[in-house]
Formats: sequence, C-alpha cells, structure tokens
Amino acid sequence: MAFLAPWFLGGVALLGLPVWLHLLQQHKNTPLQFPSLMFFEKRTMTSTRQRRLRYIALLVLRLLLLLLLAIAFAQPYLDRNVPIVSGKRLKLLAIDNSFSMRRGTALDEAKRAALTEATGRAQVLSFGSGVREMGPLSDDPAALRAAVAAIAPGDERSSFAELARTARSIAEANRTPVELHVYTDLQKSSLPGRFADLQLPADAKLVVHEVGPKELANFYVESVRTPGRIFDPKTVRLQATVASVHTGAATKKVSVWVDGRQIHARDVAIPSAGRATVEFIGLETPYGWRRGEVRIDGGDAFALDDAARFAVERSDPRRVVLLRNARDNRSEFYYAAALEAAAGGAFRADVATTETLPNLQNAAYVVLADPGALSPALESSLREFVRTGGNLLIAVGPGTAVGNKVPVSGLALSGSRLADRAKELFATVAQRDQTHPVIEKMTGLETVKFYQLAQIEPGSAKVLARTASGQPVLLEQQEGDGRILVLASGLDNLGNNLPIHPAFLPFVERTAQYLSRQEESTQAVAVGETIELRAAADRAVTVEVLDAKGNRALSLDQAAKATSYQPPDEGFYEVRRSSGRQTLVAVNADRRESDFDRVDAETVALWQATGVAEAAPNTAGLPAGQKREPWPLWPYLLFLLAAITIAESIYATRYLTREEAA
Repeated sequence: MAFLAPWFLGGVALLGLPVWLHLLQQHKNTPLQFPSLMFFEKRTMTSTRQRRLRYIALLVLRLLLLLLLAIAFAQPYLDRNVPIVSGKRLKLLAIDNSFSMRRGTALDEAKRAALTEATGRAQVLSFGSGVREMGPLSDDPAALRAAVAAIAPGDERSSFAELARTARSIAEANRTPVELHVYTDLQKSSLPGRFADLQLPADAKLVVHEVGPKELANFYVESVRTPGRIFDPKTVRLQATVASVHTGAATKKVSVWVDGRQIHARDVAIPSAGRATVEFIGLETPYGWRRGEVRIDGGDAFALDDAARFAVERSDPRRVVLLRNARDNRSEFYYAAALEAAAGGAFRADVATTETLPNLQNAAYVVLADPGALSPALESSLREFVRTGGNLLIAVGPGTAVGNKVPVSGLALSGSRLADRAKELFATVAQRDQTHPVIEKMTGLETVKFYQLAQIEPGSAKVLARTASGQPVLLEQQEGDGRILVLASGLDNLGNNLPIHPAFLPFVERTAQYLSRQEESTQAVAVGETIELRAAADRAVTVEVLDAKGNRALSLDQAAKATSYQPPDEGFYEVRRSSGRQTLVAVNADRRESDFDRVDAETVALWQATGVAEAAPNTAGLPAGQKREPWPLWPYLLFLLAAITIAESIYATRYLTREEAA
C-alpha cells in the first residue's frame, strides 16, 4: 500500500488528544465535610470497573476515528495489474480549419486525407482557437464521412493546446486510449507558450498529417491605425503597416478604400522579410459609419490577408452645455480646453451663465460649474432634462456649498470643509469604486489635492470616491432615466489642483463618454477577440449584434444579459443599443496566421512522446499485455469513518445520559 499525500499521516499525532482528555482529565470529587448524613438518600454506587470499561471503549472509538481520518486524507492506494486495451483505440480525426488553411487547397487536402481514416469507432473534430465536435462517436463510416464533409473553412487562429486539452477530456470520459490524427499545415504560431500544454492523454498515439503548400512566402497587411470617429476629414491620420515573411525586398502599391471607393494609393518599399509603415493624411467620407479597407496589390499565393478592414464614423462634435455663475471664468477656461483636448474634438462646450435659460435640446450632457442658487425656471428645466434621460455633472464649489442642498439633485449640504493647516494641508482620495466606468480606467486620482470639499450627505446616492475620513468626493445619483454626477469641489483650480493635474484629462474624457452615453468601443478587433457590448452600469440595456452576413448573432436572452461577444468570422459587425447608439466593428483574422513557418520534426516527435510518458513505467516487469493501475482505498475508509462516527455519537450519548442519571 502507498499514499498519494503521505504528509497527512502527521495527523496521527492528534491521537494523543483523546488519551489526554480521557485518562488525565477525569473528574475527581472533592470531599466535603457534613455534620450528619441523615438527610442523604441511600443509592447503589456504580461499579468503578464497569465505568472504566465503558470509558475505554469510547476512547477506542475516538482513537479509530482520528486514525482513519488521517489515513483517508493521505489517500492510500494499492497497485493492481489490469489488461492493456489493445486494438480498441478511439480514433479522433482532428482537421485544422483555421484561417491559414484557406491557402491553396490545404483544407480540401486535409478532408480527403481524413476520409481514408474514417473507419472503426471514431469521432470527427475541427479546430481553430477552439475545438468543435462535428458529430458523436460513431462506427458508421457514412456518418463519419458526412461529418468530415461538413467542416467549413474558418477565420480563427489555430491552437494545438486546445486540441490536446480536448483529447485529454475525451480519453478520460471514455476511459479508452485515443489515436489522434491531426490534419494541419503545422504552423509554429499554433504552438502554446508552454510545452506542457501539449500534454496528450496516457497511452495516446499521435499521427500528424502535414498538408498545404510548402512555399512560405507571403505579403500581408499587418495592422491599420485610424481614429474611430472623425470630425475634420482633412486632418485625419491613417497608418497602415504592411509586412512580409520569407520574401525578398519588394515594392507594393498600398491603397485605402472606403465604401468601395479608392481614397489614397501609394507605392511602399517593403524590406526582405520585414515590415514598412505608410501614413495617409485625410479621409473624405460622408457622415455616419463607413466601411474601409487598406489593400496591397497581389504578389503571393494567399490573397485573403492582402487587405485589412477598418471602421470609422464621421460626425459633428456633440454639444455640451456648460453653465457657470457670472463671476466664475476659470471653470470655463479649464473644462472647455480639457474637453476639446481629451475627447479629440468629439465635443464642443456651449458656455452660458446660470442667469440665462439655455436650450438643452440635443445636448450631450450639462455641466454645472459652481452654479450657486438656481432660478426656479432653470432648476425645473434641468430636472426635466434629467428625468427624461439627460445627464448632469455638478461641481460644488464654495458658491454652492453655502446653500443647504445641491441644485437639481437635492442632496443635503452642511457647508464646506477647509483643510486644517495645523494638521493637514489637503485631503486626497483614499477609496474609490474600481468597477464604475468613470473610475475604472483613471489613474492618478489618489494624488489630487483637495483643499476645500463640500460636506455632502450621500443619502440614496452612490459614493464613487471618498477621502480617508469617509467624506464623499464624487457621487452618482439616479434621477428618472438620467444620471447626476456630483463633484464635491470646484473646477476653478482654487479648491483643488485637479484642473492642472494629469488626472484631469482622463476625468473629463471618461465623464464625457459616460454622461453622453457614448460607450467607448473598439472599431477593429481580431477574430476571437472580445467586443464589449455594455458598461458595468448598463447591464439592463438591450444590445443587438448583426454578424458579417447581416444576421442576428445573439439570442434574446443573450441580447439582454451578455456583456461581450467574440466574432467567429471576418467582416463588419453592427452593435445596436436600445439607447439608439450604433457601432460598427471591423473584424480581421489574426495576422499570426499569415506566417506559414512550420513546426520542426523534432518538436513534433516530442509532442508525440507525451502520450506514452505516463504509461511506460507502469508496464515494467509485468506480463505482456498488462499494466499497473492505482486502486484508491479512501472511498472505503470514508464509509468506515461514517459508521464509526455514528457509533461514537450513539455510545457517547448513552454514556453521558447514564452519568447524569447517576
């Protein structure tokens, strides 16, 4: 008998505990002197010998309980000889249908080769970044051939690690050795970072069928960088990187196309097995979302990576209404400049004083910069704006803190607190809600110095940031369909240094995106990467995704609950939100699939050897056709433990009852 975790046998030392409790801690009666025994009742004393016997029996049960518990945790097992299953292997036919298998006739070759092995008990798999079962285990050759024929070319990146993991799962579920046939172009980029992830199941046999053209030369568009939204088409900068592998130096024509119309074209010199970057200025497009491509002229046998998609949206800057009190010119200066710089021209500040009644129609959101007391007409207009879905940012400076409530939100105010120069020169943010969209990607907020903070009672509002003493710095309140963010200090660089701090630009940008409901999204991703569908605070917002063919990609339940989506194919995907906001995402195949460098024979041999590494030591010194297999004993110990526990409980209960009766 051996143990898988022998260090648990150290628990045997606990056997001394019941011995100490039973033998050394026996109850001793202390004699008491009485003048007369006439009032005592005569009773028969229990035999000391009988009490000792029951006492020792209970001790033995408890000792057995602890001993078996320690042994069970040590996981004992016995080696036993079992016959090796021979000639009964489960055959797995794994066909690589990743993006690189679209080159030439690689996928057709793989499927034709797999048909020759579609006999016996087998299962057909296709794999890219994940593994898909094309059908159940079957002995029917017709069903296996149909499963092979059903494999379609894909756009994913292949992963040998996922294939090995699936093979281990199938072998464990069926308790049968597998014979894994892999039909692939053997790209090096398919190997995982750790060789251990390629581990095959025990007794597995790996047969690699290399398919596809042998030449490796390829030119491709590696990446495209362009702003997601453009406002001045003449100043747009578009950067494209074109690369080559296993090629000589060459000059290629690189062109930019938008909605099927060529915008730019330029000859670019690409070094031998290198890359080159080309920049284009200007992108004249109509308003709305546009579908673009950067293309290089042919010159190799794989044309699918000679173009890369991108998506851009042209729009006018959205209007942000900034309301300030008539004496405050500094807030306008800092916030308007930061808004233009941080959001890349996506917003423009429409400044007015609180003495006027501004037009709030089509406003992205409203900023109240230390507004003080508002007129009833203005406050009513702002309340209606928020209730109907508008959003508001309120900076509570000293002019507002003298009141008894925050305008519009109604949060209670109890003045403002100046930093005590005798104790502290300023207050800083010590706690913040890392999950909130405004806070989660901001850095440096903890080093902003607040010299004056309004004393705001949170009430039903959510505190997003607070000082070490618990005083709120940033709060959010839901009002009707709108949101109100409240900053407990001003924007004028007097009560704090936020407007001149590096955290100010991220703060302005994140609040602008959040309050305008203009979700930050990526306009270009690789196949298999994640498209964010909704922010953490908008879990209930319905999101609809249309795939590259214009079909709905999500079920009704997914559209209501899913927070992200992984596109399986190249193309343009539309994300439509119930708020009316639409996003176009360009999806390209992972460009690591464009490098056709192959895995060397030595690495393949090492991979094949992982299937027999565990089985070889288990057959040494045994008759042919047999192997050693561990037989765990801990399940039986658990049943015995349960029986002893019940017996100990019953015996101890009866023993204590008799003692009390005595």
